[in-house]
This record gives sequence, C-alpha cells and structure tokens, in this order.
Amino acid sequence: MRRRKMVLFTALFMSLLLILGCKAQQVQKVDTPPQQQNKPVVSSQVLSQFEEELTAIVEAVSPSVVTIFATQEVSGIETPFPFPFQIPPQERRSLGSGVIIDYKNGKLYILTNSHVVQNARAIRVRFDRHTEKRARIVGTDPKTDVAVIEVDDKDIPNPESRIAKLGDSDKLKVGQLAIAIGNPYGLERTVTVGVISALRRTIGITQYESFIQTDAAINPGNSGGPLVNIRGEVIGINTAILAEGQGLGFAIPINLAKWVADQLIAKGKVTRGWLGVVIQDITPEMAESLGVKEGVIIAQIMPGSPADKVGLKVGDIVVEVDGQKVSEVRELQFKIMRTEPGKEINLKVVRDGKETSLKIRVGEMPEDRQVGEAEQGQADLGLVLRDLTQEEETRLGVKGVLVVRVAPNSLAMQSGIAPGDVILRVGNRPVSNVREFQQSIEALRQAGRESALLLIRRRGNNLFIVLRLR
Repeated sequence: MRRRKMVLFTALFMSLLLILGCKAQQVQKVDTPPQQQNKPVVSSQVLSQFEEELTAIVEAVSPSVVTIFATQEVSGIETPFPFPFQIPPQERRSLGSGVIIDYKNGKLYILTNSHVVQNARAIRVRFDRHTEKRARIVGTDPKTDVAVIEVDDKDIPNPESRIAKLGDSDKLKVGQLAIAIGNPYGLERTVTVGVISALRRTIGITQYESFIQTDAAINPGNSGGPLVNIRGEVIGINTAILAEGQGLGFAIPINLAKWVADQLIAKGKVTRGWLGVVIQDITPEMAESLGVKEGVIIAQIMPGSPADKVGLKVGDIVVEVDGQKVSEVRELQFKIMRTEPGKEINLKVVRDGKETSLKIRVGEMPEDRQVGEAEQGQADLGLVLRDLTQEEETRLGVKGVLVVRVAPNSLAMQSGIAPGDVILRVGNRPVSNVREFQQSIEALRQAGRESALLLIRRRGNNLFIVLRLR
C-alpha cells in the first residue's frame, strides 16, 4: 500500500513539473521572442523624439542669444617702490553673453549681467558671424547683477523675430530639465543640458540673491546668457559658478531679472522699497534663547529711516508682513524691495516675548551709501564687501573694507577669509573702500600674480592672509 502511494505521488510530482515547464516555455515565447531579446530598453523612437525636441528648442532660442565684448578701463595704481610712480590706466576686455528681451522704437534691448558691462568704455554685440554692432548701456543694477544694453536695429537681420520668450521662474521645480546657451571662452552659442538642482540659493556675491542652481555646464563667458526650459522659455540668466566646483552653476530667476530690467528700460535705474534696518536669520542657538523659531531679528536701525520713525527697535523679531509669515531674511528683503515707496504695510513683531503690530510707510531706498546697502560682490573670489561707515572707522580705529559674506567653497573661503574681517591692505597698498580693493586686485592680476597678501583686522588683532586669485 505504502509502495503504491509513493509511486502515485512520484507520478503526480513529475506531471506537475512537466506542466510548469510547458507553461514557462509558453511565457518565454509570448514575452521574449528571440528576435526581441537584444532590443534596447528605451526605443530609438523615444530617443529620436527627445533629440528632435531638443534641437528645435535650441534653434528657436539661439537667434536671441548674443555675444558681448566690453572694454573697461582700469585706473592707474600707485606702486610701493622707493620711488613711487603711477602705472598708466590699462584696458581690460571682458567677454559675456546676453539675451534679447524686447524690441521697440528701432532698438533691441538685451538682458545681461551687470559685471559684464559695468564701467565699460565701449561695448560691442555680435549677433552672428557677419553682424556686430556697437551697444549702449541702458542701466545697471549691481545689487542683483542685472544690466540692460540697447542696440539700433539697422542692418540686423529679422530683429522682430529675435525676441526671447520669457517663462515664469516662480513655478520652477527641482529636477526639471534646464538648457544653458552662451559663449563660454568665446565659443559662441554653446549648448549644455542638465537639471535644476536647487532653488532659492544664496552664495554671497550680490545683495539680493535667490539663485537657481543647475548642473548644466556654465563657464566664463556664459555670464548673461539664458537658462531655458523644455518649452524654449528663458527661466534664468546665467551668472556664476562656484570656484573649483563641478556642476555648480547659478542663474538669476527671470522674474527677478525682468522686474529689474523693466525699471532700467523705463527710467534707467531701479527704485526699491526701504525700511532702513539690518536683519539676520534666527539660528537654532538664537531660537533657544529667544523662544522664537520663525522670523528675522533686527540687528540695526538707520537713524531717520521709516523703521526708526515708527519705533522699531534692535532685537525686534519680524514674523509677519501683511499677514504673510516671514521665516528668513530673503523673504522680508524681497517683499520690501518690491513694495512701492509710500505704501503702508503691516508688520507683526515679537518684542520681549510679546507680539505687537505696527503700521509702517515704506520709504525709497536712498542712493547714498548706508550700512547694508553699499555691498558689492567680487564674484570670482566669492566675496561680498562694503565700505566701513564713519562710526565703524571711529570705533575700530582703522580704515578698510568690511567682508560681509563669503561664498561656500570659494577662493576667499579656501584662503581663510571670514565674514566680519576688515581688509586693511592689499600687498603694501592701504585700501579704504571697495573700489580701491578691486583696483589693487586687478593690478595684481594684470601683473600675472596668482595670489595677494592681505592685511586684515579680526577681533581687534591684525593678521596677514594670502588670498588665492585663481
């Protein structure tokens, strides 16, 4: 009996194996025919469609992209030799990119970076291999590194068809495709493709920053060129890279660039709202002692400013503007910047642990230099600098240039420079303002120097630091 059961079980088991083997062969025949086993995972049709779309975008945008040649005059520098003499003014030629954003009254308006054309003695714009024209600066805005130049339309082929389509940078998402077009190292209309790596970045080269970060390759000469989405719309203006970084490019959001450009075209300057305060983010350590986790704290108030007139105080924490929460410096900074001077706004602040509301009439940011409003970027070094105020010079007992911010992984950071340092000398030459610092650095570069010896004041003590220039 037991023997008969074993024989029956074995027969059933073998039958089951046979059935499963047949099923497996059928599945293999249906799912993976021999002629398809080596076929790519992604069909060539999909790749071909992507390639066609990409080339179509580039072809549509390229006529809007121009090469900019700017000639700037570098002032003479006094040398520290026993018999001082003045080096005569030198010419410096810079290369950048631009994108055409408007055409009216026989003029093409080109958006670019301020650092590409600022203080230029002469500017030429190349539209294609056979067309190059002289340009004029409409206006520059170093606080955002945005500039607009204009060119007469005479002898420019199809000027009306060269206007770029602008997108909406407020709707961008991390991971979206991004295409950079520009003229790196003079290689005209070079195209690189990547993704949007991050949004709302601050790297410490301008006063108003909310950069788009991308890994689309950006190099010297790309500055001022467009960052484009897959619809062929300009979403940013390529501006900077982090020194010694790879895949770390930054672009000004087009909504900010257009807001600045519209004002430059209309009146040649940018009008901003102003409260007259110096503010800073609340760190986790500060939050513990303040008992507040959100908002920005007021560190300084300008005498006679709108903030001073309504009774805002150092130590007040701004948590809301017109009912909208404020969680970081950038939010309050951009909100006030875009507010029309003369408009009244509501601020909710925390003072001594209690909330209070204030109405404040926004002023117009003055043209004269004030604390926090005379900052200038040295993008290639990763520095944001400003002149010392008279009060600071008296208190510190020195003349020099204050380091406001240092960009991460920049040449300045790698050299050991820190925010709060006061630069007293470059080489043997004293510097009392940002312009003198920039002139001294440029003179060293013109002489082929790879570094500069700086004398700085840090926490009451003098210190020598070697700043790498390349």
